[in-house]
Amino acid sequence: MDPKDSAKRIIDFSNYLSLGTTNGKEPWVNAVFYASDKDFNLYFSSYNDSVHVQNILKNPNVAVAIYDSHIVVGSGKAQGVQIKATCHRVTGEDLLQAIEVLYAKRFSDPKEREEKGINVERFSKTDNVGRVDHIYKIIPEKFYILDKTEGKKDTRMQVKMK
Repeated sequence: MDPKDSAKRIIDFSNYLSLGTTNGKEPWVNAVFYASDKDFNLYFSSYNDSVHVQNILKNPNVAVAIYDSHIVVGSGKAQGVQIKATCHRVTGEDLLQAIEVLYAKRFSDPKEREEKGINVERFSKTDNVGRVDHIYKIIPEKFYILDKTEGKKDTRMQVKMK
């Protein structure tokens, strides 16, 4: 399979990514539900007081790993996407589109999203009101996958996604 097609399949198929952040002193990794747009930007929601969000506010540089955890160990079919990126909170005019991308994947029925209060107002609250949920956008700079060419075990290769 073409490397770009492999990376696209993994990004489209998976529901969770591992997000690596740092506050400049200590690293942190956590799993988040995500969705991607046509340009392979990744969106997730999280609370403003979480460790990874606090790290992003200090340092927007992040690392992402997405992989198919259903692959049988030792089958030789393991593949994942590693991404070097930046991350920021989505606000303003971009928020409605981010909500649509992220929550259409989780709740396909717009009525269900409405009933759950998934709207611009919910994600626009300021941090000074306590613990609030925001949407974040991961903007990839570089994509990598394992090179599955015979004789190149565990060698990563950069993939041009655009």
